[in-house]
Amino acid sequence: GGEEEEEVEEEVEEEAEEEVLARKVLAAQQQSREVFLPSVHPHPLEPCYRRSNYCDVRGPGCKYAPTMYTCTECVPAWDICQTCFDKAPRDEAGPSAVKDSLADLLHEISLATHDEEGGDAGEDDMGDAIAEEDDEDVDINQLFRQAQAQRHADSMQRDEEETEEEEF
Repeated sequence: GGEEEEEVEEEVEEEAEEEVLARKVLAAQQQSREVFLPSVHPHPLEPCYRRSNYCDVRGPGCKYAPTMYTCTECVPAWDICQTCFDKAPRDEAGPSAVKDSLADLLHEISLATHDEEGGDAGEDDMGDAIAEEDDEDVDINQLFRQAQAQRHADSMQRDEEETEEEEF
């Protein structure tokens, strides 16, 4: 029985991964249908008719249900009815170019693959750029003590100068 249970668990994990991937692909396809209304909600909204959900805006003339748009990120769901959606203030000059480039970046990230066997699992892409050979002998604690001593000396000098000014 133990091996069969492990196989079932692996299949469930694979199905979950496939579902996540399918959601990402679907999200990328629906990207063009997304609407951004920062006046009522900070995340993108997508068309989604939900008869049993209630409007989260509850503005003047709100229909409460059904809802016509839902948030692409919020859990539990954040929904808005058509009336509140239509009445929401629009920023015509909105950050569409930024949103589009961000959407493109997120889409690229969602398609990226990680090669466990190729050896990139433990590598730090920036490691070489960060660690200069000259830095190996530096004692951070020593630098900190020197900076503290310099700061103390500077404040003592300022105190002396202020005292001299008061004497005149």
